Amino acid sequence: MKLLMIRVNVLDKNDSPPTFRDVPLVFSVSEDLAVGQLVAQITATDPDTLGTLEYSLVKGTTGNTGKFQLEKDTGRLRLRDTLDRETEDTYRLVVSVTDGVQSTETTITIQKSRPQKTR
Repeated sequence: MKLLMIRVNVLDKNDSPPTFRDVPLVFSVSEDLAVGQLVAQITATDPDTLGTLEYSLVKGTTGNTGKFQLEKDTGRLRLRDTLDRETEDTYRLVVSVTDGVQSTETTITIQKSRPQKTR
């Protein structure tokens, strides 16, 4: 009688969508924040072990996404254009994260605060 050993590797199936951490996502940013500076770090997790996450800016509910840039590999949201409190004091942006198979969207809120005055 011969004994045959078989090894079975069970792989994770990509059956769960990524989820955003710390929702709701509300951030406060100074009106005088310089272009290129970090506004927020958007973070998501995926219970599946497969793949990497990719972030994207879908739309702005205010219609003005051009003021922000979202780094697809890191989730860092940066200021692309100056902010002016007199024209708009709150921005709502729809952000998506995908694991290459499934995706999830959430709305983030960015509220402008008045610049700090120096004495």
